[in-house]
Amino acid sequence: MIHESDFCSSFCEIETKYKLFDVEFNGIKYWKHARYFVRHMILHKIYGIGNPFWFDYDRKNEWKLSKYIHGYQRVTDFVFHNINIGLKKDILLFSFNRRIKDGKNYVSPVTDEISLKLNRSHYTVESPYCGGYYRPTPIRGIKYYDVWKNVGEDDKLRIPINRGCFRKQILKFFENEFDIEFSNDEKRILLTNINFYIMYRNDLMKNYKKIIKKISPKVVLYTCAYIGDMVVLTEVLKEMNIPSIELLHGYITETDVTYNYSDIGLNNTLPDYIFVYSQIQKDLIKWGIPKENIRVVGWPWLEKKKNEVSENIGKQNRKKTLLFISCGNPVIAKYMKVLEKNLDCNQFEIIFKLHPTEYKVWKEKYPAIPDGIQVIDNNEHDIHFYLKKSDIVVGIASTVLYEAAIYPVLIYILAEGMHERMKIIIKSGRAKLVHDEIELLSCILNNPEKEYKEDFSFFAEHAIDNINNEIERIINDI
Repeated sequence: MIHESDFCSSFCEIETKYKLFDVEFNGIKYWKHARYFVRHMILHKIYGIGNPFWFDYDRKNEWKLSKYIHGYQRVTDFVFHNINIGLKKDILLFSFNRRIKDGKNYVSPVTDEISLKLNRSHYTVESPYCGGYYRPTPIRGIKYYDVWKNVGEDDKLRIPINRGCFRKQILKFFENEFDIEFSNDEKRILLTNINFYIMYRNDLMKNYKKIIKKISPKVVLYTCAYIGDMVVLTEVLKEMNIPSIELLHGYITETDVTYNYSDIGLNNTLPDYIFVYSQIQKDLIKWGIPKENIRVVGWPWLEKKKNEVSENIGKQNRKKTLLFISCGNPVIAKYMKVLEKNLDCNQFEIIFKLHPTEYKVWKEKYPAIPDGIQVIDNNEHDIHFYLKKSDIVVGIASTVLYEAAIYPVLIYILAEGMHERMKIIIKSGRAKLVHDEIELLSCILNNPEKEYKEDFSFFAEHAIDNINNEIERIINDI
């Protein structure tokens, strides 16, 4: 089995060696869509990381259902269907619509702070996430639009790729190089997702063009440029000669396939610019676009939360809180079992914060979690609510572990699959690597109390100013 630390470079070597970005079906070079899903499936297959089965569903039926359930909300803003209404703005921002509750509002920690503080005129467009919209939002100028509206109504005109062709063109190379074999179920799940972008790409392009023509932006900002419909959006923007800017939504390094490539220009549907958190990231990653187009800006939401950090009143007179952070690896449950068994429940409470994609499947995914663990399977509070009340934060690989560094907490990284992603924070001394359950228990019981000062070195400061300045540079260069 290939070591986790070598997985990213090996994956990139395979796609380059076999020229996967040139592979076509029905005139579409579809590896740009398949890359994300295949990577997820292989990580799960080899290392048990993540849960690719969360996208094993009938998307069209779920979207139709969400429109009935959330019919009282504006699924599609009327302005996109009225040719007489103009919406011309300098900036179009597609929100990261994974929202969490913040007071009375559901907010996006990735895009809302930006949307509220852009210097130039702009609109924010939001589409459904996990079955519907979250209202109200605190954003002015938000427009709701479902880019999948009416997509696929002419199914007879579209041909899906089949398993045999997909294996011959793509999968067999990974099977041979990684010494694995994809099951029929795994191929079906992959094809279910990839075929949406093979069959309905033209419909999606048409819907994106409707939005862009209506607003006529100078630049477009969005997240997750590596996922299917965002890949289509990038294609549209390149065709229309409008600069595209991706905003990161997680702390990625040179171990993450999502952003690393063996060479510049292999993937011609990458955004023109990527706004990253730090110079560390810019230097570490083998980007698929020129490095001068990687702009260091920081993270506005985290900076806002940093400025809200206050004394934890009464912290000394309550139980110590251990916060486990999910990263999709079920092995984390064995650490919880040992702690739950050996720590005094009158002195410690243990919380497990799930990733949003795990909310519906966590009982099947983590069957070994003890009953005494408090599992957070909702978005009623953002992660900083839990970080503020915590004394100790434990995880394997997650952006949250970098976020935890701005709080006076102990951070422990478990030496399990893909923990190499956290080597920056371990090397800095802000987090400690532990190798098994007994070592973690010993650290918790025997380590002397230590208050850490906030550490913001993993994120550039003055994020909003940086973003506005970089947007100006890009627009002025058009």
